[in-house]
Amino acid sequence: MSPLSAFVASLGLVSLGSAAIIPKLNAYPGHDVAVESRTMNEIYAAAKNESGELIVLWGGDAVSQGDPTIAAWQARFPDVKLNLIVDVSKYHDSRVNRQFQRDGTDGADIAVLQTLHDYGRWKREGRLLPYKPSKWEDVYSSIKDPVGAFTGMYIYQFGSLVYNNESLKASEIPETYEGFLDPFWKDKLVLTQPNDDDAITYLFSIIIEKYGWEWFEGLQKQNVKWVRGTGEPANYVAEKNSSRIISFATNVITAENVAQKSVEDTRILWPQTAAIFATTPRPESSRLFMSWLLSDEYQQQFINNGSFLSRKDLVSKSGSVWNEPYTALTQFSTFMENRDLVEWWRLQFETSLGVAIGVSPVESFYGRIHD
Repeated sequence: MSPLSAFVASLGLVSLGSAAIIPKLNAYPGHDVAVESRTMNEIYAAAKNESGELIVLWGGDAVSQGDPTIAAWQARFPDVKLNLIVDVSKYHDSRVNRQFQRDGTDGADIAVLQTLHDYGRWKREGRLLPYKPSKWEDVYSSIKDPVGAFTGMYIYQFGSLVYNNESLKASEIPETYEGFLDPFWKDKLVLTQPNDDDAITYLFSIIIEKYGWEWFEGLQKQNVKWVRGTGEPANYVAEKNSSRIISFATNVITAENVAQKSVEDTRILWPQTAAIFATTPRPESSRLFMSWLLSDEYQQQFINNGSFLSRKDLVSKSGSVWNEPYTALTQFSTFMENRDLVEWWRLQFETSLGVAIGVSPVESFYGRIHD
């Protein structure tokens, strides 16, 4: 074995035939990037000199989840074409990694994903372009990379109770997950299959750690409607005359007959995180998008809907995410990094519920709301 081959083997790198994907071991040589000091209009002027469409991989499980961002971008920056592609984060990262193994490119400019374990690995492989967007210093330090390889843009959560308020009163909603074992809830629950989404895997794992496997076994006796994707349950709940009228594995959608209630129990939060790929041919357009995501104008939507915020200088009616009494913001990232643990839990749920079958959650959700 040649010295180079031995070195590659020692790093555990993937070899494809005679070629190996060798990471840039010194991807951040000697200096730190400065925080963006240009105005949005100045970055926009530079971005307009680039050609082609800005390709953003957007983690989600319904095509419509990207529509507000696309519309707002087009209104604000009409001369920079945005191709924002919504798909499940694990499918985005799979395609990106395959593309990189094939030809050393990533097939996209930016990734905004739930798969938090990707970002540290991509950084170690030298695949991210360091950038500190405008307002970067206002982002909580624990959800951003210190050299600007990636940044938490906004906070997502699962675990709040979403229900049909034409079928249920708020006073009827359980205060804890344990309450769903009551016979009253039989045939009424619709939930995302926990072995199909890492965030739901984690949510179920911490509920079980609190209440034991007896809770999960009792839940299975409730004739739950198990579905793929976290957008699908809310869609069921919102339907008129639906028997499936409550979920805790989804987020509220825009529908008059759907409401949300916080559970006085475990729930999960995480920073939906963004980074620029080092192979981007549109670095200025990418910088513009990253700074825009953290801008006051984009962040206002999270203030309006009462979400927790990634920026510590903004005020939400939910207060600071660090005062959240249930599950800390950084615990999901720790879970995601431990892929052996994720797989252990995933197989536990698959043993009981079977493999998640059917088309991609994006296609499934899109078909249900447009049929």
